[in-house]
Amino acid sequence: MRKILMATNAHYIKASAIDFSCYIANLTRSPLTGVFLENKYKPSLAGVLTTESDADEVVRATDNAVNKHLFCNKCMRNDTRHFIQHAIGNPLNEIIRASLYADVILTDGNTSFDKNEGWPSGFVKELLKNAKCPVIVTPFDFDEINEVVFAYDGTDSSVFAMKQFIYLLPQLNDIKITVLQVLKDDDNDDITEKNRLKEFLMMYYDAVHYDTLHGNADMELFKKFLSQRNKILVMGAYGRKKILNQSTADILLKTLNIPIFIAHY
Repeated sequence: MRKILMATNAHYIKASAIDFSCYIANLTRSPLTGVFLENKYKPSLAGVLTTESDADEVVRATDNAVNKHLFCNKCMRNDTRHFIQHAIGNPLNEIIRASLYADVILTDGNTSFDKNEGWPSGFVKELLKNAKCPVIVTPFDFDEINEVVFAYDGTDSSVFAMKQFIYLLPQLNDIKITVLQVLKDDDNDDITEKNRLKEFLMMYYDAVHYDTLHGNADMELFKKFLSQRNKILVMGAYGRKKILNQSTADILLKTLNIPIFIAHY
């Protein structure tokens, strides 16, 4: 992996997102590019898009400079090679276009250009749906990654997400690897196509643990990971009715303090 982007609002940046992005960049021995997105327009009280006033521009320029300094300072403290890109326009369009030429994008789950948005923000939801590369939503805080959990349901999307993760992050091949499937109460206890999956994964990992939960996917995954740290959860397509539907993913993004890797099929 060589092209890692960290997407952030140019005027509001999370220190924890920088730290985790530096961790991934250092792990893969890759440079980190901070993409500072700036909305060229803002909504007026009448609901019509307007350009920034002179006073607003001064304040926003100051915020922008401070946040870039924070990014560079954090990267230097983490010994991370880094670059900065400043994109002005429609933030979502800018980062989706950039994703076509990136290996992975990292972003905080609350990255937003609207103060009234929830978590995950509308910007992050749309990025997860439309990005041309995998996206990692960063945790609130972390120490290190000590386990990879592949959320799996036998679909093409879930296997594709595994493959993307394996190819992009081979540096994590030596830690604990778990395949987790949530089954309905009346389903067979065994992992779907376990023999084929095992044959594939053993090409990359020395040992793989298999685990099944029973019941509602939203609730079971929430209970499983609520108090967990230092794991990374790998999921299939977001919002495309595949491994985890959008509502399930939103719950996990909002409540879990682990990074979540999401890739489209």
